[in-house]
Amino acid sequence: MTDRNAMLFDHVLRQAMVAVIREESEDVAWELGRCYAENGFGAIEVTMTTPGAVGLIARLKERYGGRGVVLAAGTVRSSDDAAAARRAGAEVLVSPHTDLRVIDYASEHGLLCVAGASTPTEIIRAWEAGAGIVKVYPARQLGGPEYIRTIRGPIRDVPMLAGGPIALDEIESYLDAGAVAVNLGASLAPPDRVKARDWEAIAKLAQRAISIVRTRIEASTNPSMVVH
Repeated sequence: MTDRNAMLFDHVLRQAMVAVIREESEDVAWELGRCYAENGFGAIEVTMTTPGAVGLIARLKERYGGRGVVLAAGTVRSSDDAAAARRAGAEVLVSPHTDLRVIDYASEHGLLCVAGASTPTEIIRAWEAGAGIVKVYPARQLGGPEYIRTIRGPIRDVPMLAGGPIALDEIESYLDAGAVAVNLGASLAPPDRVKARDWEAIAKLAQRAISIVRTRIEASTNPSMVVH
């Protein structure tokens, strides 16, 4: 792992959450990115299935990249996707599957690759192929936190991210089970709130998620906060 890879890896671990944007409107996607960046999220993923995804990554990078926000491209399914995302400013490539071309591209350009996998065999293959983090996807349908906890028994050296959908009240359960981070999508942007363009409500959900992780970090570094 290069110094840049290590820096990006550490950044994701410190955040413990990635806000995922997957929408049908570029304007709505921009508003969500703004809400997330301005309410504490330091890792934001824009899926390549979102209209204008490449341009959106570039806009978010320009506005918030200097404020400690790392942009990820999601649903990266080819090296062409990877190249377009990198040119726009994405530093993390996230896939729902394991594609050796994407992993190799990330490695060649100093990007962090988060490859998707489901079974222990797939997870180990993704890791051995060079993925920096393996996204266990779809985590809930595979068995939720208990699935993560179980497979981390024999393969605990592989950093795993819990792929959505993950509810806000499940964040700690997944982290307790051994996931290094979780993906948050619809739990931050419920369809009814998005349709109503209720950015204030979405901002409050983002703040709640940030509070969950911050409280967890504070408790782990301050023994006096632990309830016995």
